[in-house]
Amino acid sequence: MPAATPPTIDVLAGAAALDEDIPRVLSLLGAESLEQLGWSRVDKLTLLVPMWGESGTTRDDYVLRLGFQAYRRWPPSALFVNPGTLAYQYPDDQRFVPRLTSNECHTHTAYEKPGGGRMQLVCCSAVLEFYEVLHEVADDHVWRPTDTFYKTIMAIRKAFGSAYGGRS
Repeated sequence: MPAATPPTIDVLAGAAALDEDIPRVLSLLGAESLEQLGWSRVDKLTLLVPMWGESGTTRDDYVLRLGFQAYRRWPPSALFVNPGTLAYQYPDDQRFVPRLTSNECHTHTAYEKPGGGRMQLVCCSAVLEFYEVLHEVADDHVWRPTDTFYKTIMAIRKAFGSAYGGRS
């Protein structure tokens, strides 16, 4: 079934839900602080999460930027960014996007947006942009307001572990 409605932004609710969920997610990961995980909260709506993929003996490091502008009704936005600028500019920054090709998480460096233009898309039902492009989604994969960003991080980590194909 396609996502029925595009996400709506609620910055105040997103920041409050993030404040509430950080301790829950840290507990699930066995950590006491964001810093212990190598994460950073750059503002009230943004987390930077280091990710990595291994191909043979090579380890590739990435920075995942999560945005909480529509959270918790919707999942966080997710974007792999240039670690120097913390932004993504196509085509220059394609190398900072992992090639993930699992059934539940697939990356696109230049996805055609509805209405025109291109965007990076982490194609996963635990990511905001998935719903913004009105992607088809199975009922058992739909984001629910009881979910936390732990679901997002774990879905992407799972794809790194099972379907990592190097840098884009």
